[in-house]
Amino acid sequence: MGTVSKYREGGFTLVEVVITSLILAILLTGVGVFFTNIIKQSDIVDARTQAMELARQGLEEIRTLDVASMALGLTTPDTLGYYERRFDISVFDILYPNARLVECIVSWTGSSGYETFSFSTII
Repeated sequence: MGTVSKYREGGFTLVEVVITSLILAILLTGVGVFFTNIIKQSDIVDARTQAMELARQGLEEIRTLDVASMALGLTTPDTLGYYERRFDISVFDILYPNARLVECIVSWTGSSGYETFSFSTII
């Protein structure tokens, strides 16, 4: 008489399927968290890039004005969408009374809280 095999060939047991499902669930969760973080970081970089562009545009606009006749200190903020842009105008050096230090400050509330970005130049 032939021997009868205890195991059936060609199929998976329930334990194998459950273990494989758990491993796949862990891997897919890790991939999901990774892509969620990538999207969040992309949003942060986009917001900072937009703020940098607004600060650069602000300095270019103020270069066309007579800054020496402008009042010193912080200006009233301009609201540009989600962003606020203001200028801080101060005396650069007492040896150069018409030169001004101009700082363009852009602020916004992003996903990581209140953030600011600024550029400054001497005009």
